[in-house]
Amino acid sequence: MSETLEGAVAHISTCSDCVDTLRRLQQLILMMKSDTSTDAPRDLVQSAINIFSPESQSSLRHIIATLTFDSRVAGAAHGIRSLRSTSRQLLYSAQETDLDLRITVQNDECVVAGQVIRDGCAGGRVEISGDAASAAATLNELCEFTLPAIPLGNYSLRVRMPDVQIEIPELELKD
Repeated sequence: MSETLEGAVAHISTCSDCVDTLRRLQQLILMMKSDTSTDAPRDLVQSAINIFSPESQSSLRHIIATLTFDSRVAGAAHGIRSLRSTSRQLLYSAQETDLDLRITVQNDECVVAGQVIRDGCAGGRVEISGDAASAAATLNELCEFTLPAIPLGNYSLRVRMPDVQIEIPELELKD
C-alpha cells in the first residue's frame, strides 16, 4: 500500500464524517450493482433534454387580433350594401402582423381563405374551431392559406408560428 492510501485509511478510521461518507458511498455502489432497471429509450431521453434546452425556451407570444376592416361595414358606409355579395373581407391587426381573411359563403357553408402579412410566417399553421366543426391548413411560401369548407356558425381562429400565436377568439361566419 502506498503512503497516501495508508494515510487515507488511517484518517477515515478516526474521522466520523469520513466514515459516514464512505458508508453512504458503499451503499450507493451496492444499490447501483443490484439495479435491474432498463435505460429509457434514446428518443425519450433526447426529447426530455430538448424541453430544457435554451432553444426550446423561446417565449411564444400570444396575441389577440383586432378587427380593423370589414367589407360589409365599409360597403354599407359607401352605399354598396345593396349589391349583396357572398364574399366578405376582414382585416385584423396583431402588433407587427396583419391577417387578411376572405370568407365565401356557398350552400350554408363557408370557405375561409387568407394571408398572413409578416416576415417569416411560411410553414405556420392556421386552425379554426367551433361547435359545428374544425379545420386546419398550413401557410404556403406566400403565407397564404385556404381552409376546407365548414358550416355557418361561431368560431375561433388561431395562427401558430414559431414565435407567436395570433388568435381571433370570436369569428362569426354567417350568410
